[in-house]
Amino acid sequence: MKRAMGFAAALLVAACSPAVPPKPSEGAAQQAKMDAATKAYSDCIAAGASRVDVADDAAGSIANRVIIGCKPARNALMADVIAFHQIGHPKFTIDQSKAVAEASIATIDDDLRQQTVVTIITRQTAAPVKAK
Repeated sequence: MKRAMGFAAALLVAACSPAVPPKPSEGAAQQAKMDAATKAYSDCIAAGASRVDVADDAAGSIANRVIIGCKPARNALMADVIAFHQIGHPKFTIDQSKAVAEASIATIDDDLRQQTVVTIITRQTAAPVKAK
């Protein structure tokens, strides 16, 4: 009887204790890292577009300089995308994973560049015109 009471008490305590959250899988952990790298890359470009000198040059040229300035963040994102792809496709070569990563990042590069150009043009049109 005492043994049954002890077992019932242990079950009651176990039922009241919060469950330990499962450890994230390798893929989920790498995806979180990749998401953070994507945000860092996007933030780098947005910050560059908001603080770069926009006078005396075309918006496209200025946007190119901003994007080139964020190359280290893009390289970090590339490494994370390659690592993520290797988890899901371990039989792919690094070159194959790199090609997939390059194509994936190219899609966001286009959007980020367009947003950067719009930001720069908005800043250029809002800036007072210099008298010559």
